[in-house]
Amino acid sequence: MKRLRAWMLRLAGIFSNQKRGREFAEEMESHLQMHIDDNLRLGMTPEEARRRAILKLGGVEQTTQAYRERSTVPFIESLLQDLHYAIRQLVRDPGFACTAILVLTVGMGASVAIFAFADAALIKPLPYANPTRLGDVNESTQVMPRNLLSYPDYLDWKKLNAVFSSIAVWTPNSYMLSIPGSTELVSGARVSDLFFALSA
Repeated sequence: MKRLRAWMLRLAGIFSNQKRGREFAEEMESHLQMHIDDNLRLGMTPEEARRRAILKLGGVEQTTQAYRERSTVPFIESLLQDLHYAIRQLVRDPGFACTAILVLTVGMGASVAIFAFADAALIKPLPYANPTRLGDVNESTQVMPRNLLSYPDYLDWKKLNAVFSSIAVWTPNSYMLSIPGSTELVSGARVSDLFFALSA
C-alpha cells in the first residue's frame, strides 16, 4: 500500500512540479543561507563560507536533482516535456509540420505495406499440410527460363518421375460466372486429377 501511495504521489508530482520545485529551491536557499551565516560567525570569508555551506549540503544542484527524481517519474516527465516542445515547434512552423506529418505518414504506410508483403510471402506458411515438401517445376529454354509445360510433356514427366512422390499440373484461366441477375468474369485454374491431393 505504501508503494502504491508513493507512486501516486510521484505521478501527481509531474503536474505540480513547477510549484514544488520553487518551494524546494526556496527551502534549499534558506538552508544554504543558514549554513553561510554559521560559517561567517566562525570568521570565514563570504566566499569560503558559501563554499563550505554548499559542500555541507552535498551540492545544491545534485540535491535538487535527487529531490526531483524522488518526487516525480523522470521518464514520463521528460516525455511530456519533449511532447510539449514538439507541439510548440509544429505550431510555430505549420509548413514544416505538414511536411513532417506527410513524410511520417508515407514512411509508416510503406513500412506497413512491406511488412504485410513479407509476412504473407516469407513468415506465414502456405495453407497446405506440408508446404516445405511442395515444389514448382517448369521447362526452361534460353528464350524462356520459365516455359509453360504441355499436357503430353506432363504425362511423360509423370511416367518417368523418380524424384517426386507425385506430380500435378495446373494452368491459370479466366471464366464467366453466372449468378442470379448478372454474369461476372472470375479468375480460376484448370488442374489435373492429383492437384488437390497434393495440396491437402
